[in-house]
Amino acid sequence: MIEKSGSRLSGLVSQHGRAVFEIGVVSVVGILATAGFQILSIRGLGPQGFGLLASFLALINVAAIGSSALRNSVAVVTAHAAFTPEPGVAAARKRPDSSLIEALVLGGLCTLAVLIVSPWLATSLEANLPALIVTAGVVLPYFLFARAQGLLQGAGDSRAVVWWSSGAQVAQLILTLVVLALGYGAVGILGVLLVTAFLGALGASLQARRHSVRAGRRPFSTSGSIVLLITIALAWLTNADVILVRSGAAPELAGAYAAAAVLVKTILIVPATLSLYLLPRFVKRRGDASMTRLGVNVTLGITALGGFAMFVGVSLLGFLIVPILFGSGYEFSISVLPWLALAWLPWAMAQGILIRLTASSSKVGLAILLAAVPIQWLGSQAVLPDIGAVILVNGLLGLVVFACLFGIHLVRSRAEKVPS
Repeated sequence: MIEKSGSRLSGLVSQHGRAVFEIGVVSVVGILATAGFQILSIRGLGPQGFGLLASFLALINVAAIGSSALRNSVAVVTAHAAFTPEPGVAAARKRPDSSLIEALVLGGLCTLAVLIVSPWLATSLEANLPALIVTAGVVLPYFLFARAQGLLQGAGDSRAVVWWSSGAQVAQLILTLVVLALGYGAVGILGVLLVTAFLGALGASLQARRHSVRAGRRPFSTSGSIVLLITIALAWLTNADVILVRSGAAPELAGAYAAAAVLVKTILIVPATLSLYLLPRFVKRRGDASMTRLGVNVTLGITALGGFAMFVGVSLLGFLIVPILFGSGYEFSISVLPWLALAWLPWAMAQGILIRLTASSSKVGLAILLAAVPIQWLGSQAVLPDIGAVILVNGLLGLVVFACLFGIHLVRSRAEKVPS
């Protein structure tokens, strides 16, 4: 039996390695394309034009958090339906696709919200109304694209997810180069985002049409809603520090902190990439303790190595990296980079554990994250404008959150059976 289990674990490691390597390589291409898009926009529009575009992108990024949460929710539900088919599925296929309803409702509400505040935004941002309407038009395709990716991910086709995502990012970079060359400015770039989101949603939806979530599930089920809230809570906890520092520290120091945080938080890409592959497999193997432990251990090991490499890199080379990437005026970033790297390592590890807890729609995991939100807010407000103290608060809170989530994982692992 031991030999059989060892053979299965060895095969799983080999399978994980090949798949994760491909996903990682393609993801890196997408990340580089996104960075290229940012640099191209900054240089092509100038400070004033990019400042305006950044305001529009902030609206889209808010919607992107919701669409990312929808993708995770759809992936979990699809994986559960695929790996544990329920009786009466054939009859249930006549029912409307619950994931499509969720995407249309959430995307429609976010679009409506942008349209409602558009007149006020047009005045406060000194922007023309058509640009805001184009921005609102991007939102619904984002949700439909995320829904299609969730269907593919839940069905186990993680490669398709990352190819569609990175492909859209590469297309975005190329089309941005074209519109800037033609002199269309910020509105042209918003048009690029609309086109790539629409084409991505259309193409991915066509590929994912076999995996629609009917199977008797109503829209916004309890498990799906838990996954939505877990994703949103984690997104807030890993992004709110920049907002808090900006509200309570000197603008120059807050800007330098934000720049350093952008660099350090790339470590969060590691568990996010692994999630594409592991999330549906954790759903499939909910009762398989050995495989679940292996997946969690591999995720935590890779994340820890990545975090250690980040800490060493920014400690030794920060004085070179910061001027090259950000230019002059960011000297404060150099001094906080090592401490930020340490503070965000437990958050990256917590994100790795959440892959497993998201797969099981953990209510306790959600409760821990929701409890951490006010603690982070109140703790940061209490120590500002001391940015070093803010980093310490976030690091200690991340360590506590990780310990609690890891405890849940251990308890559940002991309750699961190891197959013979």
